[in-house]
Amino acid sequence: MNITILQDHYNRKYVSESSASQIKLIKQVKIPTTRYEAVVKFLPLYFKGGDIIELGAGNGNVAKTLLNLPQMNITHYTLADISQPRLEGLLKNMEDSRVSILLMDAEDIPQSEFGKYDAVIMIALIEHLIDPLRAMQRIRQLLKPGGFVYIDTPNFARYTLRLKLLMGYFPSTASTNEGLTKYSGEECDLYDEGHMHYFTYRSLSLMLTERCDFSKVIMLPYPVGRIPLGKHIHNYLAKIWPGLFSELALIAYT
Repeated sequence: MNITILQDHYNRKYVSESSASQIKLIKQVKIPTTRYEAVVKFLPLYFKGGDIIELGAGNGNVAKTLLNLPQMNITHYTLADISQPRLEGLLKNMEDSRVSILLMDAEDIPQSEFGKYDAVIMIALIEHLIDPLRAMQRIRQLLKPGGFVYIDTPNFARYTLRLKLLMGYFPSTASTNEGLTKYSGEECDLYDEGHMHYFTYRSLSLMLTERCDFSKVIMLPYPVGRIPLGKHIHNYLAKIWPGLFSELALIAYT
């Protein structure tokens, strides 16, 4: 696997986004149940203003929503991605003067970007990286002193995935049929839709603090998937036992 294969995959996957006509804002909710609701809820609690870079910026909905929150006090927001169609869509629809858009691989960050940012946002990205350990060592260098990285990735120890493994099924995190079939029913082009690595709160926190020189990690638990007992009960379970009931979201400080 190399970056050319991955880039070709994401160019095909997101080809329609080059002609997107608008970027929708993410709804602000008290109890998030998706990765996008989570970042909109949690980031304003920790970000104190300044410059942000979002790696794997996708369709720009996170950036547009955060830029529309006055309490964020964002000076500059850089959106970086490797998918050309997504970048074309961002160039067309992000009209905010505080925004820059870059074609940039999160595993090949130029030194010219080091020390420029107060926060790095990585949503549904780290699981796609070929070498997340070395990538996070380099991504840390993007940050100013006191800055942080916000990471959201599937929690491989969540109870629904543990049950699959208990029953003898591979607990794929982005597909069905042992990682071979998309949720839409089509065959996967990449195994488990390109998810290469799987994390728990413990494994990711240890990697960041012991090998990537981050000083501390703050867990930001929230429920995802089916919530048969209701938002409030599942949110309570996620907070008291995040390793079992929460998706994996955290902030790691320099």
